[in-house]
Amino acid sequence: MPFDHLVFFADAGNGDQFALAVRGGQIRSPDVFVWNHEDDSRSWAAPDVRTYVEWWMTGRITT
Repeated sequence: MPFDHLVFFADAGNGDQFALAVRGGQIRSPDVFVWNHEDDSRSWAAPDVRTYVEWWMTGRITT
């Protein structure tokens, strides 16, 4: 997943960043992805931003 298809909106405080996938200026899906700054990988993190916030606040998402 190239960077030009990602809109970053949050970071984990360790260099990793969270993003939404876009195409043609529109959000492709509500899924949230995390970019790992150490190995340049992109992984699924949550099904949508609301769930991402809930999981982040409760510690379900950690990087």
